[in-house]
Amino acid sequence: MSEIKSTMDLIMERTRGMSLSGEERETIRREDMRKRAKGLKLRLTADPERAEEILATLNSEPEEDRNLLESFLWELMVEEMPTDATIFKSLDLLEKLPEARTKTHTLQTLRHLCKDMMKDQVLDKKKLLTREKKKLAAMGISGTAVIPKLPKENAISPEFLARMSELRKALQIHTTP
Repeated sequence: MSEIKSTMDLIMERTRGMSLSGEERETIRREDMRKRAKGLKLRLTADPERAEEILATLNSEPEEDRNLLESFLWELMVEEMPTDATIFKSLDLLEKLPEARTKTHTLQTLRHLCKDMMKDQVLDKKKLLTREKKKLAAMGISGTAVIPKLPKENAISPEFLARMSELRKALQIHTTP
């Protein structure tokens, strides 16, 4: 009677001599580092007060892995940067990353642009509120308790979006081959 081979024996027999090429190993390594960077980004955005502690964990990594993780983390933070008031939290986190040393001027320009945009939105909201109160007063509805409903969406100017896009491109470091 012949020997019955197990599934593992069959797999080992068929894959003997097969191995990953250096390029395939590097691709897998980079994918793993990108996933780890996504996890770091989630931890940073969820708990920005612990940013120093979270970023300190990178120091235990080998230098090559640490550099790749830092660059992927920077890339993810820049790609997913919000365009609303929460952008200031993202900018604060970006400034704590090592790549920020070479991008300080661009980060400051972006911060000033966002501050100006926020001021403009507040002024626009006040103007809109005044206009709506006047419309209600013309219909006989007035008083200190009258607060008109305003649309939730604040229109972001195309000029702001274009300038932000330019600054976002200037912040990119191109880590993908």
